[in-house]
Amino acid sequence: MLRPARVAALLLLIAAPLGAQRQFIVTAFGGGADHLADLKSSPPAWFMPGYSVGASIGYGLNNSFSIQGDFTYTRNPVEGATPLAGHDVNRFYYGVHGEYRYQLARNAAPFVFAGVGAVTIDQLGVDNFSPATRPALMYGGGMFFAVPQTPVEIVGEVKGLTYNWNMAGFHRNMVDVTYTAGLSYRFGF
Repeated sequence: MLRPARVAALLLLIAAPLGAQRQFIVTAFGGGADHLADLKSSPPAWFMPGYSVGASIGYGLNNSFSIQGDFTYTRNPVEGATPLAGHDVNRFYYGVHGEYRYQLARNAAPFVFAGVGAVTIDQLGVDNFSPATRPALMYGGGMFFAVPQTPVEIVGEVKGLTYNWNMAGFHRNMVDVTYTAGLSYRFGF
């Protein structure tokens, strides 16, 4: 299983040579996490809203297109009438996505992205299932707001993450949603 510390170390190793390219993008974000699908309707099992934090590093191909490596961590409590209820579930998403941004105004640029990766799922406190890693799709969009006279941008983003949950007695295609805000620093743009 890929641990968050290993992911962070890998991102830092990748960041060093990319930083010298002067088209390097670093973003850190945090916010909420929710789900558009319940695990099961009878007996009921569902995820409550939780939180998410994450970071991405990327390489700008030009002012409109970039390739980003992404890491997002979410935690949500489980409710319902199953053994999972009353405990939190952690998800560690990591992957790569392509991003397109359109310069709408001098300081505002909406963007969309799509990519692939994986999600590692682990429950806190009890062992109703073994930690597992599943392939995942990542997609979404948001808005960059440039801070005048700096390479810093304020970013707001909504991200969808789709994967198959087939453990602990459930088999469901999940659609997780994060809604975050953060800061982005763009070298050489």
